[in-house]
Amino acid sequence: GLDYAVVRPCGIFGDTAAESILMNNAAWVLRRSPLFLLAASGRERFQPIHVRDMAALMHELGTSSASGEERDACGPDAPMSTELFAAVARACGSRALVAAPGLPTRVVTALTEPLNVLTGDILLDKDDLDLLCTGLTV
Repeated sequence: GLDYAVVRPCGIFGDTAAESILMNNAAWVLRRSPLFLLAASGRERFQPIHVRDMAALMHELGTSSASGEERDACGPDAPMSTELFAAVARACGSRALVAAPGLPTRVVTALTEPLNVLTGDILLDKDDLDLLCTGLTV
C-alpha cells in the first residue's frame, strides 16, 4: 500500500506576515481600532505551531519508515483567546480593549465585512473562526 502520515495543525505562525496571516490580520485591526471583539467566551484555547516546527515535523514524518502515523501539530503554549490577542495587542503597541462578550461567530464575521471591503481582503474567515471556537485547536 501507500505510505502516509496525517498532521493536524492547530494554527501556524511564523516570522513574517505571510507566515502569520491570522496574527498579522489581528495586529492590523488592533493597531487601528480601540476595541477588538472576540467570538464566544474568550476562554477557548488556541495552540498554534511555528512554521519551522511544522516543517520539521512534516520532514520527520516524511522520512520515517513508519506509515499511518497521526500527529497533532501544536505549539508548547495554549493560551485562551483573550490572553493570546491581548498579547498580540501588547506586541504591536495597541491600547485596544480585547473583549469577548459572548457574540456568535456569525456576528463577529459580519462586523468584519466593512474591513474586508476596505482592505480588499478577507480578514477573518467564518469557517476559521468557527473552528477556533470549537476547542479543537488545542
